[in-house]
Amino acid sequence: MNFPMNSLLEKNKDKIVVVTKNHSLAEIKLLYDQGFRVFGENRVQELISKQKNNMPGINWQLIGHLQKNKVKYAVKYCSLIQSVDSLKLLQDINMEAIKQNKIMPVLIQVNIAKEETKFGISVEELDAFLKDADNLNQIIIKGLMVIGPHTKDTVAIKKVFTEGKELFDKYQNFKQANINFTTLSMGMSEDYPIALECGSTMLRLGRIMFGITL
Repeated sequence: MNFPMNSLLEKNKDKIVVVTKNHSLAEIKLLYDQGFRVFGENRVQELISKQKNNMPGINWQLIGHLQKNKVKYAVKYCSLIQSVDSLKLLQDINMEAIKQNKIMPVLIQVNIAKEETKFGISVEELDAFLKDADNLNQIIIKGLMVIGPHTKDTVAIKKVFTEGKELFDKYQNFKQANINFTTLSMGMSEDYPIALECGSTMLRLGRIMFGITL
């Protein structure tokens, strides 16, 4: 059995992080067999249980809010932590990466839409945030993670994603040893076409990858 892939997703297959929240290992295996190797989880507990599988070559990423008491597991099991939303969390990740002797790639979650229900730092904080992270030598900041606003208004969604791309472009040449902006994670099942149009380099797709009609 193959889950359906439309032409736009086929064209951008290399940008997809398959979000496995609430999906079984059997369902994940179906996508693994189609060649997908990058999977994302919202919760560390689920990520820990799902990484214990017999599917070699999988890269797991954390895309949900990370609590301090779960940092050691995220650093151990993740190839990328997308959801860094405070300097204190970044410092905790750096300390744990020192203990594990690992350079930990991360993305900074920016709350461009300024929605109270979403985590993330504000656009206005980003410059100071990056400068304050200068001495964190065990992390590498690979870019930004942006969540589109909770609306069906495509104009509003595009506005947020356009600003995300502008921020990404602005900091690509930021001169700092632990910064190397290559990744702009924008776009989920309901808004990924707009994210691609605006320049996203990484999509976080769950429902649509498992054949669930939106």
